[in-house]
Amino acid sequence: MDKWIKSPWFTRIVSLFLALLLYLTVALDDANSQDSDQAFLFPSGSDEAETMENVPLQVELEEERYVVRGVPDTVEVTVEGPVSSVTQAVRQRNFDVFIDLNDLEPGTHEVDVQHRGMSSQLGVYIEPQTIEVTIEERSSVTRPVELDFVGQDGTDMSEVFASTPTITPEEVEITGPKTEIDQIGMVKAIVEFNDLAEDGIARSIPVKVYDPQGNELNVFINPSTVTIEADVSVQDKRFPLSHDTVGELDDNLVLESINLTPVTATIYGQEERLNEINQLSPVMINLSDITETTEFETELDVPTDIRKIEPESVGVEVVVTEADERELSDMEIEVENLREDREIVFLEPEEATIDITTIGKAEDLEDLTEDDIRVWIDVSETVEGEVFANIQVEAPEDIRWRTNREQVRVRIE
Repeated sequence: MDKWIKSPWFTRIVSLFLALLLYLTVALDDANSQDSDQAFLFPSGSDEAETMENVPLQVELEEERYVVRGVPDTVEVTVEGPVSSVTQAVRQRNFDVFIDLNDLEPGTHEVDVQHRGMSSQLGVYIEPQTIEVTIEERSSVTRPVELDFVGQDGTDMSEVFASTPTITPEEVEITGPKTEIDQIGMVKAIVEFNDLAEDGIARSIPVKVYDPQGNELNVFINPSTVTIEADVSVQDKRFPLSHDTVGELDDNLVLESINLTPVTATIYGQEERLNEINQLSPVMINLSDITETTEFETELDVPTDIRKIEPESVGVEVVVTEADERELSDMEIEVENLREDREIVFLEPEEATIDITTIGKAEDLEDLTEDDIRVWIDVSETVEGEVFANIQVEAPEDIRWRTNREQVRVRIE
């Protein structure tokens, strides 16, 4: 026996046997692997494969602290196995497809798409198998909503709406990655101008959030829509413009004219309020500021509860010329409110007259007579004795004046 084992032929036979055994093992493994691949691509007569599209992809993460970007809303799921199991999975869809981010830190990660609730008899293939996601800290702010119009075409809003349109709610809560929240520049509800002007109300208007450059930000908005309401009962009413003056010109100047351009203005508002207004406030001109013929522009006063005045400002021309003077001598001083049982004696001056210098335009002074000027003193508060009485003068509107004294000394007996 030992001799046979030590024989070269024994060694050759054993080597051949082992080689055949190794060959058969490898061939069988390849065949099984190929059969397995073909079984998934081409189910056997008792198996079936079905593909489900638009399967919701869930995200498992602490939503109150973080937000995730890069996650598709849905994925494609293919199941293969016994016909009954495949049919049940496709019809009932009582399974979940998800990504688990709970143990990940903020940043960018590549994660596997997982599933649960599938029958153990099914083979499952998900497309995509992995996705790249970005986890960021969540931040929330509250911002007022601004109204923006499209299709306004130059129409003045105040000529259409009796009051500023209202937005309900006035503010929205914006939630998103802190990097996005920090970029918020504008929060707007964009509405079609003509639609609001016609109906006075626009519902479910989407709210958009933009950065300062006008790029829309990918954030969550609550509520995501608002309602716009406007009072479209606006009317208009036209009024002539008037002017009034305060202060006085220098003595060497006289007012020739004041001209307004334009001479009328239109106000816009609710009919009830317009009916209460009979005239506009006059344009006020301070003559103390005028040293020569001057042109300037001044804003018109907008009445209370009026939407708009048009134009908003008016041009003013103040024309002045060098003043002329004319002396009126020995103008009689009248006495008013002297009791019938009393007499008055002028002490200083002894005569009841004064000299008056009149100032104005040459043509006005030329036509001026003494009858156009009235000079008097009032002694109603004096019973008897010596007093100083203030001189009072009444002259035509366009005539200024000065006297050689402001008071007279008289005695009442």
